[in-house]
Amino acid sequence: MKKLLIIIVLSLFFFQGCSSKPKETDLLLPVHFLSMPSYLVKTSPFTKNIEIHIKGTARLVKQISADNLSYHVDLYTDLVSDPAGDSGVIEPGLYSIPVIKERIPLLPGVIITNINPSFITIRLQKAVTRLLPITIPYTGKPALGYIALPAKPEPDKISLTGADSIINTIKSVKTKPVDITGSKESFKKEVPVDIDKASGIKILPKIVMVSVPIKEKTIIRTFRHISVETKNNCLETIITPREIQIQVKGYANILKEKTIEKKFKIYMDLNGLKPGIYVRRAIIILPVGLILISARPEIFTVKIKPKG
Repeated sequence: MKKLLIIIVLSLFFFQGCSSKPKETDLLLPVHFLSMPSYLVKTSPFTKNIEIHIKGTARLVKQISADNLSYHVDLYTDLVSDPAGDSGVIEPGLYSIPVIKERIPLLPGVIITNINPSFITIRLQKAVTRLLPITIPYTGKPALGYIALPAKPEPDKISLTGADSIINTIKSVKTKPVDITGSKESFKKEVPVDIDKASGIKILPKIVMVSVPIKEKTIIRTFRHISVETKNNCLETIITPREIQIQVKGYANILKEKTIEKKFKIYMDLNGLKPGIYVRRAIIILPVGLILISARPEIFTVKIKPKG
């Protein structure tokens, strides 16, 4: 009785498997171009995928759907073997290559009922290689009182290989922006090159070392109506003119201090001078880090009166 039950179950399973209705589905296959000549590159437009409609048993269709199928185009086979082509040579141009059903690996019992598109389009252009300069854009701002000088990449040029119609229009290559927000010191950083992947351009190297110089900001500031003092003299003295105007260069953080002018030392050293009239230059001493650009006037008249 048990043997009879097993036979019945197996018969039902076999009957259901054989009598199952055919299943149909669509599959999207990526197109891979093989044997690309080194002197050519593919550019838009080119076919990236083809869609096939298959039919077979549910089990087989499910198995096919789980596979990572793709369609391969062999350019030398498809173009060079063309009777209209030049043997062994593939020229730049726009080509339409028929899809060959037999190249699609399917299990026995699964058939292809439709292929869309039935022709694969590819544009081939002459490949060129050029060395181009690199530019590094910044994002953000350094700390207050600091500036970022132009960054220096290493190497300073990058190799681009691609279609001549594209490469010949490019003047320089940018990296991804470098963030300098709040920076007070120079730094180095590895930064990837920023090229549209869809362009098909090959880049060497893809990452460059970038040196970012961060410096304190320097400014020039003019100070007017500063009194000229005297030293080493106890006699009555008249200085003409009495005031001086100076132009000073230095770090912005120093020159913008509210009390910076009080740190200037501007005077006439009258040591050893007797009563009389003299022509002298003012002595100007500035805080460390500041540079005197100009002083007006440069010459002063000094009148020392005698006692009494």
